[in-house]
Amino acid sequence: MGEDMAQYRTVEGELSATVNTPANLTTFGAETAVGPIKVPANVSRLVELWIAATVDIDTAGDSAAIIMRLSGKGMKEGDQDFVVAAGGSGVTSTGTPNAMVQKYTVDLAVVPNETINVAAQYVGDTVGVQTMGVTLVFA
Repeated sequence: MGEDMAQYRTVEGELSATVNTPANLTTFGAETAVGPIKVPANVSRLVELWIAATVDIDTAGDSAAIIMRLSGKGMKEGDQDFVVAAGGSGVTSTGTPNAMVQKYTVDLAVVPNETINVAAQYVGDTVGVQTMGVTLVFA
């Protein structure tokens, strides 16, 4: 594999049921011990984030947003925070918005062979189950 080829690492998980409580995304489907993402040896930048996140609104009139933090020794310039999703309902309806994957272009320095922790939490009203998947694209 040439050094100019992108590397992809994915984690997912369910967020805490408690508002303002971070949850580490450490699984990959049935693989439950993936843990933090190890930065590939032959990269120097994080160039894209692919994120799918849902906000399950279980009470009419509620709303919430999901925030994400990348942290750890693999983040050369320290922690990086992102708002990744938001949802709300009208006064007479509930539901789960469709969670299309969103691609975000970033240019963040990383440290090869170190780890990046992906954590997320929801803020706002106490709402139902939030699920999130994140792919980090390295180059």
